[in-house]
Amino acid sequence: MGIAGSIADSPFLSYLQNEFERVAKNRVGALYLHQIQQLQPPQDCVLDLRHLATLWKLDKDRNGYVTFDELLDFAEFVNERRRLLGSLDFDRKLRAQCVVDLWEVIREDRGEEAFADWVIRIIAQGENHQTFAASPNVNFMSRDAVMTLYELLQPFQISSHIDQQGFLDMLQQIGEHMNLMSLHVEELDDWVPVM
Repeated sequence: MGIAGSIADSPFLSYLQNEFERVAKNRVGALYLHQIQQLQPPQDCVLDLRHLATLWKLDKDRNGYVTFDELLDFAEFVNERRRLLGSLDFDRKLRAQCVVDLWEVIREDRGEEAFADWVIRIIAQGENHQTFAASPNVNFMSRDAVMTLYELLQPFQISSHIDQQGFLDMLQQIGEHMNLMSLHVEELDDWVPVM
């Protein structure tokens, strides 16, 4: 990046459109986490699309998926930052800027809750929460969503502390401790309460 004007007025716009369509496949107008992580930035721009704060910045409306307009807004933000900060260590500077922007939200009243709610939406990847008769009035997320969370926590070296099955078990035990589920109900074996 580093285009002198707007991304929307440059040939780079068609690159973004093609890249969005390539990973969107059948989903009209929305990219979920695993698709976002398949995006290929231009060769001269290194982006870490597994970095939580970067994902937060990219998902401008915090609904758990990214539209083309959000991708374009993010590209404009990256382009502006690159013009201001230069290309030397730009990937680190960009991640730092995204962390600062995330911190500005988290430090506000209910900011941590807003962040936690967004993490739940992004790991669900469009999957609806389920409810079960064994735990009425409790929403559950699938094992797949929990494994997506585990993947998202890899930069924090979660695998050196606990394996995937242990992570799922731990979240279920917390759910039982909070009286949200019973570990003895077989139909809940692959589900975790959304807290």
